[in-house]
Amino acid sequence: MHRFPLILLFLFGAACTERIDISTQAAPPRLVIYGYITSDTTRHSIRITRSAGYFTTDRPEGVSNAAVTISTGNRRIPLTENDTVPGLYQTADNVYGLSDATYTLDVLLDFDSDGTQEHYRSSAYLARLNHIDSIALQPSTIFRGSVEVLLYAQDLPEENFYSVFVSINDSLLNPSINGFFVMDDVFFNGVYMNGVSCFFIDPEDDEGKKILQAGDKVTLNINAIPKEYATFISNVQSEIRGSNPIFGGPPANVETNIRCIEPPDAVEVSGFFTAYPCRYADVTVKTDFSELPN
Repeated sequence: MHRFPLILLFLFGAACTERIDISTQAAPPRLVIYGYITSDTTRHSIRITRSAGYFTTDRPEGVSNAAVTISTGNRRIPLTENDTVPGLYQTADNVYGLSDATYTLDVLLDFDSDGTQEHYRSSAYLARLNHIDSIALQPSTIFRGSVEVLLYAQDLPEENFYSVFVSINDSLLNPSINGFFVMDDVFFNGVYMNGVSCFFIDPEDDEGKKILQAGDKVTLNINAIPKEYATFISNVQSEIRGSNPIFGGPPANVETNIRCIEPPDAVEVSGFFTAYPCRYADVTVKTDFSELPN
């Protein structure tokens, strides 16, 4: 009567002790291009790097000597490589993008050093975005012990995706792509966002030090991003964080919107180029949130 479970146990134990050899040989390096242009007046950047091996802990190597431009209509914006950061190409500091315009990124470089330049291109549409009326803070009703950032603004009628960033006293809380927060407007499409929760702040760090207290300035930056870029962020975060559940399949390769114009057999490219409008609002903290119930 107990024979069947014992057989299963035996098979499971045997399977757990089987040796599996995994090849960790590094794949050929891949070109990675990432950047964007926004409605902010600032020095916009495009980063061009060479992919590194899976077990490498060094930062990706920057790729120098590329010709990089962003253009829209008859307007052509050149980017110059940074003097101290190889592979970082930047516009002048007075450049800004205009809504309802399509921007095209062109990159020319000899990535594989064969004497022939490769030409990579991507285009992105810079959409419209209403201004933010205001933001507010309150103890979270969703995540106990945290503070909600509430948004008050009119959503546009089409499908929208927003990337959300929050700063405390000009110190950004989620600067890396693993911490980017993206939301859609499925629950408030085309209506007024009357206190929509769009970010959650832990008022203390891991060591119990206060990072949010009375007198601080909290700034919300919200951007209307294309759906394809929202998907790109989600895919990158899945790659970084791993599969969920733990025994789920590996995530698919992160898709890119950058393509090679010529030659047809050029090195593969990863990354993303996009364009989006930015809006900002801030509020001064009037309550000490450090004693929130957990």
